Amino acid sequence: MESLSWVSHPARERPMVAVLVTFFIIIVMALVYFIMDRSLFMMIMAGIIFTLSLSTFYFPTTFSIDEQKVTIKFRFSIKERNLSAFRQYFPETRGILLSPFLSPSRLENFRGFYLRYGKDNKAEVDAFVKMLIDKQQAAAGSQINEVNPDAA
Repeated sequence: MESLSWVSHPARERPMVAVLVTFFIIIVMALVYFIMDRSLFMMIMAGIIFTLSLSTFYFPTTFSIDEQKVTIKFRFSIKERNLSAFRQYFPETRGILLSPFLSPSRLENFRGFYLRYGKDNKAEVDAFVKMLIDKQQAAAGSQINEVNPDAA
Protein backbone atom coordinates (compact mmCIF):
# COMPACT_ATOMS: atom_id res chain seq x y z
CA MET A 1 0.00 0.00 0.00
CA GLU A 2 1.43 3.34 -1.05
CA SER A 3 1.49 6.23 1.39
CA LEU A 4 3.04 9.66 1.76
CA SER A 5 3.70 11.59 4.97
CA TRP A 6 5.23 14.99 5.55
CA VAL A 7 5.40 17.76 8.12
CA SER A 8 4.49 21.37 7.50
CA HIS A 9 5.69 24.08 9.88
CA PRO A 10 4.77 27.51 8.45
CA ALA A 11 6.46 29.53 11.21
CA ARG A 12 9.80 27.83 10.53
CA GLU A 13 9.41 28.02 6.74
CA ARG A 14 8.49 31.73 6.81
CA PRO A 15 10.44 33.27 9.72
CA MET A 16 9.78 36.89 8.76
CA VAL A 17 6.02 36.33 8.82
CA ALA A 18 6.40 34.54 12.16
CA VAL A 19 8.18 37.58 13.61
CA LEU A 20 5.46 39.93 12.33
CA VAL A 21 2.65 37.75 13.70
CA THR A 22 4.39 37.49 17.07
CA PHE A 23 4.86 41.25 17.11
CA PHE A 24 1.14 41.69 16.37
CA ILE A 25 0.22 39.38 19.27
CA ILE A 26 2.46 41.37 21.61
CA ILE A 27 0.78 44.62 20.52
CA VAL A 28 -2.67 43.12 21.11
CA MET A 29 -1.56 41.87 24.53
CA ALA A 30 -0.29 45.36 25.43
CA LEU A 31 -3.57 46.93 24.28
CA VAL A 32 -5.57 44.44 26.34
CA TYR A 33 -3.37 45.19 29.34
CA PHE A 34 -4.06 48.92 29.18
CA ILE A 35 -7.71 48.74 28.08
CA MET A 36 -8.61 46.21 30.78
CA ASP A 37 -7.32 48.47 33.56
CA ARG A 38 -3.81 47.00 33.70
CA SER A 39 -5.03 43.44 34.19
CA LEU A 40 -2.11 41.03 33.92
CA PHE A 41 -4.53 38.08 33.89
CA MET A 42 -6.45 39.41 30.86
CA MET A 43 -3.19 40.14 29.04
CA ILE A 44 -2.00 36.57 29.56
CA MET A 45 -5.40 35.20 28.50
CA ALA A 46 -5.28 37.27 25.30
CA GLY A 47 -1.80 35.90 24.54
CA ILE A 48 -2.92 32.31 25.14
CA ILE A 49 -6.07 32.70 23.03
CA PHE A 50 -4.18 34.25 20.11
CA THR A 51 -1.40 31.67 20.24
CA LEU A 52 -3.86 28.76 20.36
CA SER A 53 -5.92 30.21 17.52
CA LEU A 54 -2.74 30.38 15.45
CA SER A 55 -1.50 26.95 16.53
CA THR A 56 -1.51 25.58 12.96
CA PHE A 57 0.95 28.35 12.09
CA TYR A 58 3.22 28.12 15.12
CA PHE A 59 3.27 24.34 15.65
CA PRO A 60 4.14 21.62 13.11
CA THR A 61 1.33 19.71 11.42
CA THR A 62 1.78 16.17 10.12
CA PHE A 63 -0.05 15.13 6.97
CA SER A 64 -0.36 11.57 5.72
CA ILE A 65 -2.29 10.18 2.81
CA ASP A 66 -2.62 6.64 1.50
CA GLU A 67 -5.04 4.65 -0.63
CA GLN A 68 -7.55 4.38 2.22
CA LYS A 69 -7.52 7.61 4.22
CA VAL A 70 -6.22 11.11 4.71
CA THR A 71 -4.95 12.11 8.16
CA ILE A 72 -4.01 15.54 9.47
CA LYS A 73 -2.36 15.58 12.91
CA PHE A 74 -2.39 19.00 14.53
CA ARG A 75 -0.74 19.76 17.85
CA PHE A 76 -3.98 19.32 19.81
CA SER A 77 -6.23 17.28 17.50
CA ILE A 78 -6.44 14.83 14.61
CA LYS A 79 -8.64 15.00 11.51
CA GLU A 80 -9.14 11.83 9.52
CA ARG A 81 -11.34 10.97 6.57
CA ASN A 82 -11.57 8.20 3.99
CA LEU A 83 -10.00 9.08 0.67
CA SER A 84 -13.17 7.90 -1.06
CA ALA A 85 -14.96 10.99 0.33
CA PHE A 86 -12.92 13.24 -1.97
CA ARG A 87 -13.73 13.68 -5.65
CA GLN A 88 -11.54 16.58 -6.82
CA TYR A 89 -8.26 18.20 -5.92
CA PHE A 90 -7.13 21.76 -6.50
CA PRO A 91 -3.39 22.54 -6.22
CA GLU A 92 -2.74 26.02 -4.87
CA THR A 93 0.30 28.07 -3.91
CA ARG A 94 0.85 26.74 -0.40
CA GLY A 95 -1.11 23.49 -0.47
CA ILE A 96 -3.63 21.28 -2.19
CA LEU A 97 -7.37 21.28 -1.48
CA LEU A 98 -9.17 17.94 -1.48
CA SER A 99 -12.83 18.53 -2.29
CA PRO A 100 -15.80 16.19 -1.83
CA PHE A 101 -17.66 17.90 -4.68
CA LEU A 102 -17.50 17.17 -8.40
CA SER A 103 -17.57 20.84 -9.34
CA PRO A 104 -16.30 23.94 -7.51
CA SER A 105 -18.46 24.88 -4.54
CA ARG A 106 -18.35 27.47 -1.79
CA LEU A 107 -18.57 24.67 0.75
CA GLU A 108 -15.18 23.21 -0.22
CA ASN A 109 -13.39 25.17 2.47
CA PHE A 110 -15.66 23.69 5.14
CA ARG A 111 -16.08 20.12 3.88
CA GLY A 112 -12.74 19.54 2.19
CA PHE A 113 -9.23 19.04 3.54
CA TYR A 114 -6.43 21.50 2.86
CA LEU A 115 -3.06 19.77 2.80
CA ARG A 116 -0.30 22.35 3.24
CA TYR A 117 2.93 21.53 1.47
CA GLY A 118 6.05 20.90 3.49
CA LYS A 119 9.40 22.35 2.65
CA ASP A 120 10.11 21.72 -1.06
CA ASN A 121 7.66 18.84 -1.60
CA LYS A 122 5.01 20.54 -3.76
CA ALA A 123 5.61 18.44 -6.88
CA GLU A 124 5.74 15.18 -4.92
CA VAL A 125 2.47 15.85 -3.06
CA ASP A 126 0.68 17.04 -6.21
CA ALA A 127 1.72 13.97 -8.19
CA PHE A 128 0.83 11.55 -5.38
CA VAL A 129 -2.62 13.07 -4.74
CA LYS A 130 -3.34 13.17 -8.48
CA MET A 131 -2.36 9.52 -8.80
CA LEU A 132 -4.56 8.44 -5.87
CA ILE A 133 -7.63 10.46 -6.93
CA ASP A 134 -7.30 9.32 -10.57
CA LYS A 135 -6.92 5.69 -9.44
CA GLN A 136 -9.98 6.04 -7.23
CA GLN A 137 -12.06 7.55 -10.04
CA ALA A 138 -10.94 4.85 -12.46
CA ALA A 139 -11.95 2.16 -9.97
CA ALA A 140 -15.34 3.78 -9.49
CA GLY A 141 -15.78 3.96 -13.27
CA SER A 142 -18.42 6.23 -14.70
CA GLN A 143 -20.65 5.78 -11.67
CA ILE A 144 -19.35 8.71 -9.60
CA ASN A 145 -21.90 10.22 -7.25
CA GLU A 146 -21.34 12.88 -4.65
CA VAL A 147 -21.18 11.42 -1.18
CA ASN A 148 -21.58 12.89 2.23
CA PRO A 149 -18.00 13.71 3.30
CA ASP A 150 -18.92 13.14 6.94
CA ALA A 151 -19.79 9.51 6.24
CA ALA A 152 -16.16 8.45 6.73
